[in-house]
Amino acid sequence: MGRMKPVSLCMIVKNEEAFLDTALKSVKSVLALSDMIVVDTGSTDKTKDIALRNGAVVHDFEWCDDFSAARNFAADKAKNDWIFVLDADEEVIKADDDELSELLRDTQTVGSVTGVEMTDKANNPESRIYNRNCYRYEGSIHEQITPLGDLEKRIKAVPVLIAHHGYLPEYKRVSGKLERNERLLIKALAENPGDPYLLHQLGKSYFCSNRDLQRACSCFEEALSLEPEAGLGYVYDTVECYCYALINTGQYEKALRLRGKYADRYWANPHFRFLSAHVYQNNGMLIEAVECYESCIAADVVDYKGITSHLSYYNIGVILECVGMTGDAVEMYKNCGEYDPATKRLAVLLNN
Repeated sequence: MGRMKPVSLCMIVKNEEAFLDTALKSVKSVLALSDMIVVDTGSTDKTKDIALRNGAVVHDFEWCDDFSAARNFAADKAKNDWIFVLDADEEVIKADDDELSELLRDTQTVGSVTGVEMTDKANNPESRIYNRNCYRYEGSIHEQITPLGDLEKRIKAVPVLIAHHGYLPEYKRVSGKLERNERLLIKALAENPGDPYLLHQLGKSYFCSNRDLQRACSCFEEALSLEPEAGLGYVYDTVECYCYALINTGQYEKALRLRGKYADRYWANPHFRFLSAHVYQNNGMLIEAVECYESCIAADVVDYKGITSHLSYYNIGVILECVGMTGDAVEMYKNCGEYDPATKRLAVLLNN
């Protein structure tokens, strides 16, 4: 990290031999951190050996169903006050040294990186860089960086890109993370009933891979009924996931009402406009859907999922096909590049 103040990597792991080597190598090559703390909560595979081979310092921690306790333990073992948090099934793709140096000048600022979920290329902000003199983790599950005392939490986006591999189909049986998370979330909700953030996270667990959409809808609906502050990042995620869960369970009119309730608050977000297009499309409002997809294509944002490019072009093409405008649909599909569903439709239409 050269000119920067020293930063320590802190990880908590258990049986992560499938991922850990990639994670640690990415940290060393992209961020060049010299202090790497790996806290092991009971591995029975080669996780510890992999950590040691990569130059990490390994500490054992007796698991107590509390992620914050483990993360704070790791931070306490670090040599430096600035902490960079990474999970074992993640990989640091890129970082900007100059902007990171700027962040590290202010101990009260938390660095928010971009996390990309490799299952669907969705990108989300993730608070991952903090100073342990000003912040600690709180929450037994889906823990959050929380200011100490009366400090005001300040979050700044930093150009660090992290890829998350853990929910790819080939790894799901290895981790069992969703089932574990549900157990801990249900326990946390029993201790904190009516917590909208915990309800959001439990809904997300049910929503993942459409595991239980009815339960997901119930959790999201209850979370939003508590009227959490709409500016909080997780609240937008709740609205988006709830809308898609409603669509996927055939509750199209309810999705339309939900979309309308939050339109003024979230319209500037191209992800919300893409969601709106889906809602309109499933309610037969095709002109409105096309207009929303077009506004996504025009958005000036970095999007790894494809809503500002091939996904919106493809959906416009589908609508144009449905109304008999085959030639225009072909042009939309051609704009999709190598997107497989589009190339398949092109092959059908051009061979007819």
